[in-house]
Amino acid sequence: MEKYRDRIEKISITMESLGLTPVAARVYIYLLLSEEHQATFEQIVDYFKVSKSAVSNALKMLESVKMIESKTIGGQRKRYFSANLRNIFREEYLTARIKVFFDIMDDVRSIREIDDDFSKELEDVSILYKMMLVEIPMMLERWRRTVALNRKDK
Repeated sequence: MEKYRDRIEKISITMESLGLTPVAARVYIYLLLSEEHQATFEQIVDYFKVSKSAVSNALKMLESVKMIESKTIGGQRKRYFSANLRNIFREEYLTARIKVFFDIMDDVRSIREIDDDFSKELEDVSILYKMMLVEIPMMLERWRRTVALNRKDK
């Protein structure tokens, strides 16, 4: 993994811009690049030389947003963490997250009770979220078919 250290640092900066903490971004990229496709808590702490608390918080955050998952192997007490790419693109996951934003926009709009430019902007965003709820299942189905065709061709 040492050969990836510079790349982890560079890529994680982009992940930070998407809302991840610096440690969470680095841990996620580390897990994506890990040759075993997984790592233990101890391996992550040792690699980054940061506090156990920082790694623990990063792992909890990544698990809470379903970007990673953990498991134990063969009765060992160690947990193995791995990136969870497929979950991020599950229809239920995407639509649930969009619906949360959609509900927030509608709720804020109704609470404000003001008919101004910002309310119109909130309504526009709400329409976008509604459209996304309709479009995402269709996009994901096209993506699945494309993936299946690409694998079939190889």
